[in-house]
Amino acid sequence: MADTVLIISIDKLRAGITKKVVKRSGFEALWFPKLFGAMGDIKKHAPDVVIFDTSGCFSEEINQIRNLCGRLEHIPVIVLGERSLIDKFEGHGIREELLLSDPLDPELIVAKIKEALSLKLREKGSEGDSLEEDLKDLLKLE
Repeated sequence: MADTVLIISIDKLRAGITKKVVKRSGFEALWFPKLFGAMGDIKKHAPDVVIFDTSGCFSEEINQIRNLCGRLEHIPVIVLGERSLIDKFEGHGIREELLLSDPLDPELIVAKIKEALSLKLREKGSEGDSLEEDLKDLLKLE
């Protein structure tokens, strides 16, 4: 089963380009054109990565995206947009390398999706190793 990438963008053209390149790279891509109800869409589809495109967003919408990013601690988030807007996301729980400024670079977005998924797998693996070690210590094995 392919990893799911959820794209939230009010800009139909940018979303279409991003979705097409993401799908071509072997991921399942879903596009949602509204920020209102985005958390419900995220919960419903349980994506592996979420992409927020800030292009065309008003300041209230940027604040809403920042709030959503803060609530998605277990899902990698990629934020796209102008440098001046992207800078506002630093320190909101998003890895700096996943804040991508314009111009829109679909191939870079795909590379960052793969990087985020790889990091997510490594983090899950290290959590599992820790649990295994804790159980071995508890049961006095080894």
